[in-house]
Amino acid sequence: MHQLRKSALSGAVALALLAPLHVSAQAPSVPAQNQDTGGIRGRVLNTATGEYVRNAEIRVQGTGIVVYSEEGGLFRISGVPAGQATLTVRYTGLNDASRTATVTAGQVASLDIALEAPSYTGTRAGDATELDAVRVVGSFTGQDIAIMERRAAMNAKNVVPADTYGALTMGDVGEFMKSMPGISLDYTEVDATAVRIGGLDPKYSTFTLDGGRMATATSNNNSGRQNSFEQMSVTGIESIELNNTLTASMDADAPAGNINLRSKYAFDRTRRDFVFQLGAVASSDSKFFSRQYFPDDRKHATVYPSGQIGYADVYMDGRFGVAFNASYNANYVQQERIQTDWAYYADGRVLPYRLMWRPGPKMTSRTAANLSTDFRINDEWTASLRSAYSLYDVEYFNQYTYLYLGTTTTSYATPDSTPTHLVVNPVGTGGSSPRLRTEYSHRYAATPTITLAPKLEFKGETLDVALRGNYSTSEFNFRDSSEGFFQRTDSWLTRLGFTAERASEGSQAWYLQQTAGRDWSNPANWNLDDDIGNNVRNNESDARNRQTGLNLDVKKELEFGGHPFTLLTGLGTRTNDWETDESHYQQYQYVGPNGDLTQRDPAAAVPWTEHYQFGFLNLDAGNVDSQGWRADNNYAMYEIYKAHPDWFVPDTVGNLKRVFDNNKRVRETVNAAYVEGQTRWGDARFDLGLRYEQTETEARTAVIRPASEVEAAGLSTSTVEGLCYQYHCVDGKPTYSTRKGRYEDFFLSGGVKYDFSERLVGQLAFSDSILRPDYGNLGGIVSINDDTMIVTVPNSRLRPEHSTKYFAGLQYYFEPAGVLGASYYRLDIEDMQATGFTVNPEDVGFDPEEYAGYEFRSARNVPGTSTNEGLILEYSQQLAFLPGALKGLSLRGSYTRIRPDGERVNLPEEVANWGLGYRYGRLDIQVNGNYQSDYRVSGLSNTPTTANNGVLYRAARQMWNLSVNWKLSENFDLQLAGRNVFDEPDVIYSNVRSRVQRYDRYGSMWNIGIRGRF
Repeated sequence: MHQLRKSALSGAVALALLAPLHVSAQAPSVPAQNQDTGGIRGRVLNTATGEYVRNAEIRVQGTGIVVYSEEGGLFRISGVPAGQATLTVRYTGLNDASRTATVTAGQVASLDIALEAPSYTGTRAGDATELDAVRVVGSFTGQDIAIMERRAAMNAKNVVPADTYGALTMGDVGEFMKSMPGISLDYTEVDATAVRIGGLDPKYSTFTLDGGRMATATSNNNSGRQNSFEQMSVTGIESIELNNTLTASMDADAPAGNINLRSKYAFDRTRRDFVFQLGAVASSDSKFFSRQYFPDDRKHATVYPSGQIGYADVYMDGRFGVAFNASYNANYVQQERIQTDWAYYADGRVLPYRLMWRPGPKMTSRTAANLSTDFRINDEWTASLRSAYSLYDVEYFNQYTYLYLGTTTTSYATPDSTPTHLVVNPVGTGGSSPRLRTEYSHRYAATPTITLAPKLEFKGETLDVALRGNYSTSEFNFRDSSEGFFQRTDSWLTRLGFTAERASEGSQAWYLQQTAGRDWSNPANWNLDDDIGNNVRNNESDARNRQTGLNLDVKKELEFGGHPFTLLTGLGTRTNDWETDESHYQQYQYVGPNGDLTQRDPAAAVPWTEHYQFGFLNLDAGNVDSQGWRADNNYAMYEIYKAHPDWFVPDTVGNLKRVFDNNKRVRETVNAAYVEGQTRWGDARFDLGLRYEQTETEARTAVIRPASEVEAAGLSTSTVEGLCYQYHCVDGKPTYSTRKGRYEDFFLSGGVKYDFSERLVGQLAFSDSILRPDYGNLGGIVSINDDTMIVTVPNSRLRPEHSTKYFAGLQYYFEPAGVLGASYYRLDIEDMQATGFTVNPEDVGFDPEEYAGYEFRSARNVPGTSTNEGLILEYSQQLAFLPGALKGLSLRGSYTRIRPDGERVNLPEEVANWGLGYRYGRLDIQVNGNYQSDYRVSGLSNTPTTANNGVLYRAARQMWNLSVNWKLSENFDLQLAGRNVFDEPDVIYSNVRSRVQRYDRYGSMWNIGIRGRF
């Protein structure tokens, strides 16, 4: 027996939403007039832009009939009394229009409506010219699209056209979304990689393309569910929809909300559209007229090309529409980092125990394409296909170079040392001595993503039926040796003495002086005194995700008690297949031609670069650049390996165990059904929906014997034979089992929207949702500790988290385009998932006799409710009421305050965005900024006295972006876009703001180009 899951609050909201339907049913009935009614079909055109508009509000005077235009400006009205019918059409930023149609009973009349822009020209000297007025009106199109869609939506929704914030440097979604109200971003180095809605972890949100689910195999996500900006582009995207609450027709696994990328649509236009852009991308580190050496010891350009092309047109007498867009962007940045790791010693001293310097050249490119095709079979049937492709690839040379002054428990520094004056004398040997060590990470990564969303749609007068398919596949492929290099080739210099000084705890300008040991400026001196162990590594890996789905949606327009009622219902099925292969983590000892296992042979030195010099471009690193430290040559080392593999001693058993342990697969099937009703009662609109989802999971896990059983067989797990016996190998491959799970859920959603006036709108909305377990919990490896008699197992029966989100908003809309709004939300989460709990074997799908006498530990759901609350304030307005040239000004800003019920990791509690725009005559300029407050990055188990760095926080950060467009002629524009134009650093500190642990600078990025439109 499956019960409907809803809290008392959501139940009360549901009853309130049902009340108007009950009253409507009891109200005196209005005589049916179907025999005396007809219909009206048509399109709504914006004459200022030549584009058809969706979400225009269309009212039939003298009736309660209100409809909104759809894609391509199409509208359909049924139940219109026969005779003369007057339609009033409203669209923000444009003049209202009234048109009359003659309606014949049982027939459908045609009526196209053209909306005109208000005039902003003046008659006095200095007032705007007609051309200027056109430019001003054109600047409204972004905001008016967003406003009308927001007003028409029944859920809590925000929509931002893709050109709202001007030109972008690399065309990625993260650049765009960082200016949207109510969200914050996660960054990986220079790139925005994931979104947080209301401060929640990115896995609480989902991404769709034209309603089709996007696959999720991305970097740093081999156990999670989050989408990443690496796998998507704004190329071919008309607008981005942020759904703060869900409707019954949406997948329910987005507690924070859903983000939908909506493709451009050929039928929105009245004429052919051809756009191209050619430009160049450079960073503040780029050399415009020369090439420079990189750590591969070869010269590279640091200014890269960018280009974009777009084409849209309709054929076959307006029945076949095509919109195609493609882009290429590439860049170079120098990701520089200086790191000071702090030790909080038992005697109360706080000192650095390790310093790190990392120059990090990085080359990135993104190729993207989007194709939208639509074929109108007749007036009622349409077949369409939305498709997108994105390839993000990157190569980075992160040259982590560590200077060890001790450990988190023992300092090698003299007793009189301070955080700004460190004296270290040579003590101990090898890893127990002060040492300088390279621990590079050199990788190439590619993220190809393909999404296809076909649809067959029927649109009658009162009935819509849509059959939607979806296919999306995404991969994340880390590569090193297949690209001709090793990921790591470690070297070290041990038994050192040195001093390190700086002006303050927050300063990154270290001044070093070597006082003992081999000369660290001579690269041939490294790896001569102590055995470094496994110092060569390749670590290729693959993560893949494939999502397929099929949905049937039905929409029926009805009338009850004289009130319109829209019934929506549908069925759907979705398959999610995720797998990861991290088995290529292979490590070796480099022993050279003489096979010296002590690794002290000068002939076994790791090769170093001849031309590239280790050093910084942006940061003031004190005198580090003048120390002459070596830069490992990962390419040269791999060439040696190809020629002499016998000079490398593999970690045979460790390498094999990693192959066995890191091959995971999870498969989910979600079958769904929903029903939803919408109605209007005066100035209020109501929505209530119910969704059902049945989830079936299959997780692949390895079958492993305890080490005691291996020993009883006369074998050892430290040998290949014993390891294969432990993993039940057949033909050298481990045995896997498939563990299954199944559960069902119901989800309520709904809302009410009330027009207090033409400009003031209030909204209440809620939605129930689910967060399914991470893939790692479903398909991880079994770990057996024979000393503690503990078996750590994945829990394929782990229940998902369940949540309810409540949203309340009030918006006041300005003319010609603008909004002032305040919103409040609350998210209650039950069945939170946590790891490390003792469980019954049967509860996680294991036979207790498999490991008799052992304690089982796994992830489980914990009782209680976690609550997040938030407040969002927003303002945007086109200042067209100002005199003369000031009409082109626009302002926008938003502030989000998040209040969790406890401290959270990676949650900025304050986020703000702002922007100033000016568009007039030939000039269009946008200045945007965003701010995120301090937030914790250490795990919640850390305390201020935790030996390794205490509690780490990311410092508050604000970044500024710039977009400038100058119209050269009617068809050509000169564009400039800048990102992080003031090169704001990324800072992490330990316990207190002055105690900087990590300081990163990436430079600013710029894209300049010519844009043509015909």
